[in-house]
Amino acid sequence: MTTLDITRSIDINAPVEKVWAAITEPDLIAQWFGDTCEFDPTPGSTGTFGWKEHGTVRVVVEHADRPKTLIYRWARGFDVDPVPGNSTVVRFDLAESAGGTRLTLVESGFEELADPQGAHDDNTGGWKAELGELVEFLESR
Repeated sequence: MTTLDITRSIDINAPVEKVWAAITEPDLIAQWFGDTCEFDPTPGSTGTFGWKEHGTVRVVVEHADRPKTLIYRWARGFDVDPVPGNSTVVRFDLAESAGGTRLTLVESGFEELADPQGAHDDNTGGWKAELGELVEFLESR
């Protein structure tokens, strides 16, 4: 079976520490990703991302290596704890580049979901939009 991972790499004209802050600090996350955020980039911590028009998604941080790697599991449904079978794993890797930062995102685990292809398609479009908002947020500051 083919893996349904989503992989996207983008270049951001901002230093790595600034990008790290934008993906780990709740007040900054809520400015480009959803409307509300409770997040602590400590392995084992739980948090939420909220969208007024959709609801709240729960997350569990699996790994954080400042300012290089952040990995969390997030639920596919709203207001449920993320566990294998109802969630995917999101990994952000940051690396310095000539113009600032190269961010690589990989989301995996779609094969465990009830509708793997549908979830993959939804999130592919979602990440394209959200990462575009991240670039705009960081480069306009």
